[in-house]
Amino acid sequence: MSIVDYFEKPSVQDLPFPFLPKSLTLGSRLVSDAYDVAIIGVKSDSDLVNKGCSAAPDEIRKYLYSLRGELRRLRIADLGNIRCGNNSTDAYFALKDVVAELRSVGVLPVVLGGSQDLTAAIYDGLKENSPKLNLAVLDARLDISEDDAAPITPFSYLNTIMNDEKRFRIDVVGCQSYYYSDMQQHKLQENGCWTMRLGTLRADLSESEPIFRDSDLVSVDMSVVRQSDAPGYEVPSPNGLTGEELCQLVHYAGMSDNIQAFGLFDVNPYFDNNGQTASLAAQIVWHFLGAFANRYGDYPLRELSTYKKIVVADMDGDDEMVFYNNHLNNRWWIEIPMSKGYKVFSCSYNDYCKAKCGQFPELWLRYYRR
Repeated sequence: MSIVDYFEKPSVQDLPFPFLPKSLTLGSRLVSDAYDVAIIGVKSDSDLVNKGCSAAPDEIRKYLYSLRGELRRLRIADLGNIRCGNNSTDAYFALKDVVAELRSVGVLPVVLGGSQDLTAAIYDGLKENSPKLNLAVLDARLDISEDDAAPITPFSYLNTIMNDEKRFRIDVVGCQSYYYSDMQQHKLQENGCWTMRLGTLRADLSESEPIFRDSDLVSVDMSVVRQSDAPGYEVPSPNGLTGEELCQLVHYAGMSDNIQAFGLFDVNPYFDNNGQTASLAAQIVWHFLGAFANRYGDYPLRELSTYKKIVVADMDGDDEMVFYNNHLNNRWWIEIPMSKGYKVFSCSYNDYCKAKCGQFPELWLRYYRR
């Protein structure tokens, strides 16, 4: 079965007042073959929360395709909307197959949801061609259930990924502690996964860049944005990221040389205000695509031996911390001893400064001899 059989054409109308001549817009630059990026809509939602987000893919496209289309030779196709069949299970398996097929030929899927539990389908599609996977989730909440056997829902899809043998790391970025329990946080941490709370994140957005640089899959729940910037959600929060901050974070994701898929979920046109959330979602996707078109080709595409190597001894002299630095873009990596050899992680300049001052970076404490 060809993947084109999974799709139906989107129903998209032009904006009445485009900001650019149509020939310069992203919508006019789409291709039908030999593409690098495939945009996929999944008009599937859940009866449990935010019902109506299935209408989002075409609404987001309306704004996305009116934006600037000059993205440095990046070839983008819109495959359409996946035929969801009779239930969400059909959409799940179709999305999984499509993602696996696209990645087998080196195409990056950009998925417009739908509800965020579709992240599990993207993950399952990626793991068919990957030995280990890192997931970064931008969300106000932790979608974890106490019951590991719970079915995949918007509240429990992370359980399935946490328990998968190909999962290495999950980072939930932008979460707000009053929205999740101690049980949920403990369950995440005991599985070697971590959170970066909203306050920590907003103190210095750049400290999250290494998380996205190491991520294979980035999943965005629009609930991570505050209500004043994104009202199109059933239960929005007065606190959260600004629209500009989320655009910066997905820029980090697009610049990653590890990135294999990107998903944007839970935009609900029914609760939106004059297309405000759909327009922001379109700009988020555009920032991701723009960054993806301008990646550096850093590690793991480039050998670490081409970078400056810096060795820092700890205060007891028992261990050495090995850092690598690309002076052209000031990106940093750290080599951490694991139970089986060494593993290289993206890190920040601040991690290097801590090591020089005799402190152990948080990454080192997480993974040393793990």
